[in-house]
Amino acid sequence: MHIDAVGVVGGGTAGRGISIALASRGVQVTLVEASHRKLEATRELLRDQLTREIARWAITEAERDAILARIDGTTDLEEVAELPIIVEAIHEKFGSKVKLFQKLDGICNSDATFITNTSTLALSRIAEGMARVRRPDLVGLHFLHPVSRVEVVELVRGRMTSDRSVEVARGLAAFMDKEVVEVEEYPGYVTSRLTLVLINEAIHTLMEGVATRDSIDRAMKLRFGTAQGPLALADEMGLDSILRALESMWHELGLIQYRPCPLLRRMVARGLWGEKTGRGFYMYDEDGARIDDGIEDLSLPRLETILGDTP
Repeated sequence: MHIDAVGVVGGGTAGRGISIALASRGVQVTLVEASHRKLEATRELLRDQLTREIARWAITEAERDAILARIDGTTDLEEVAELPIIVEAIHEKFGSKVKLFQKLDGICNSDATFITNTSTLALSRIAEGMARVRRPDLVGLHFLHPVSRVEVVELVRGRMTSDRSVEVARGLAAFMDKEVVEVEEYPGYVTSRLTLVLINEAIHTLMEGVATRDSIDRAMKLRFGTAQGPLALADEMGLDSILRALESMWHELGLIQYRPCPLLRRMVARGLWGEKTGRGFYMYDEDGARIDDGIEDLSLPRLETILGDTP
């Protein structure tokens, strides 16, 4: 499948990752943000993210500049109206996604395929807000963070999703060198459902004083052979995003394991969101690289001090 141009709506962590992955393969990306302020911030974050890849010897400066040149930023949703594929990657709020697809439904070409990156919301319920004739055009592709390194993507078919839309989504995933796992339309699918429980329990384990930050992450890294533990992963994904996803799962399923840990709520309320704010369970510099916070092994009492010192 040959792809020349794709629209991406939302410049958060997922939207930036999807945009970079596509632009790296020669696709012209139109990235839509909600405001000029957000768009400027997103442009800076894209450059910073790619500059870190240069530091890792993953790409050259010329490659960074070429990727950035293929990502056109805009605040005008009309600029994706003529594109064949539009990927939605806005925040995980049902009402916002419904409103967005209603707008896209009214302005896009009749043969456009709409892809949602939702991880916890019901695809078919989102599609119900679209005109009946366009509902089959909506399909789910749940990309995992970090998009550039995780090889799997979950493909979700809604009740009315057409075979054509599924094949377009499969083609896009294959073009991005992703392995597709088809999952049933159900809150959290596979990856989010299991990952959110692990992270929530890890935060409970820290809050209850069972083990320290480093001990929890080291134990799980050694147990599963992963590059990072659940607390470091939470920082990378964003504690604010973790909280929204857990609240959505708690609302959708009513299962106790998805009720957000009180410590997570406190950290989000204090602005300790992880890499994006420079402090979560670990500390980060302005480029998002982890730095020594002077704490040999963070325990709950030390974290309580940090929470108390945070405005």
